[in-house]
Amino acid sequence: MEFGMKRVLASVQAAATLNKLYNGSPVSLTAISKESKLSTSYLEQIFKKLRTGNLVISQRGPGGGYSPRSDDITVTDVITAVSKLPAHKTFEPILRALDGVRVSQLLRGDSPAP
Repeated sequence: MEFGMKRVLASVQAAATLNKLYNGSPVSLTAISKESKLSTSYLEQIFKKLRTGNLVISQRGPGGGYSPRSDDITVTDVITAVSKLPAHKTFEPILRALDGVRVSQLLRGDSPAP
């Protein structure tokens, strides 16, 4: 499944929400859905890509959910995990710029370091 721009932005939002809610225990898609206002079925599609991209760890069963693989996940990591970018040099400067933006900064309102 190819993700368009809307899903790429929703994926960044979902990853940021996971990071915000994560306190050492896995976070359920229901909790992420409530916080992000994205449907659970939509989040299932997103987190499948994030899991395949090794950005999140899933845990099944009671008390299960998702955990970020690390707190150094960047916006570029999320974009490349959920989309197939064309092999075109136009995107390289954009991805380099977004590589300095950590997902953990987004919902806290932190500015990336210059």
